[in-house]
Amino acid sequence: LYTIGQVCYILIMKRLSIFIFLIAVSIVRPDLAQASVVQNVPILVWHSIAQKPVKKEGSMVLHYRVSPGTFEMQMKYLKDRGYHPITLDALAKSLQAGTALPEKSVVLTFDDGWKNQYQNAVPVLEKYGYTATFAIESRVHNGPYMTWDEVKSLHTKGFEIASHSGTHPFLTKLTEEKLNTEIVESKKMLEEHIGAPVTTFVYPYYAHNPKIMNTVKNAGYSGARAGWGKFKNDSGHLYELVSQEAVNNPNPFSSKRIAE
Repeated sequence: LYTIGQVCYILIMKRLSIFIFLIAVSIVRPDLAQASVVQNVPILVWHSIAQKPVKKEGSMVLHYRVSPGTFEMQMKYLKDRGYHPITLDALAKSLQAGTALPEKSVVLTFDDGWKNQYQNAVPVLEKYGYTATFAIESRVHNGPYMTWDEVKSLHTKGFEIASHSGTHPFLTKLTEEKLNTEIVESKKMLEEHIGAPVTTFVYPYYAHNPKIMNTVKNAGYSGARAGWGKFKNDSGHLYELVSQEAVNNPNPFSSKRIAE
């Protein structure tokens, strides 16, 4: 049996251990330092919205290319089932503040800034009155990518612009200096072009680690989207919000591809 003094000592040491653990977590993973708020909000990802492959289209984009007709069916699928699209920033801020979101909220995200997204997806989104988040690289825009005027037009139309880095590299392979350029400078350049704050980040190739996440947080982003996972996000993972690719299927939540 323990004496009263020994029991008090044990309780104090346990509390001290928890306190030290929380301090360590706040340093290594600041996004885990607070109690988690959970939101079952799906985040969907699109790349190319085109009937045929576009120039310089990589194998991953080829695999996930969605035809314009199928994309419209996907938006109708969401409409018919009462889904309410919100931006990535709205989800991140809701998780951080612990505030409620509309029932059946969903985040629609578009990676890489393909011109065919502007041509084929935006009119459909506007038709259904949907908002979305477009992840844009801050490198020179030409060829198959949107021009700066088109990117600014997206912002003017009410869509969110997120940073997708500067040149779409594997961030995990970069030096600290280059990492800073890709994450911090891309934010500044995008903000200069659209004339508004850029508050969310999308990892190229979904590649990230604690160091990269801290760089994103310290750059002033409210949250960041990562890759594959179940449709459950929480405030303990603001800088690795999970998502799922929407493939060429009328059901945007399906990972089964239908041949065109």
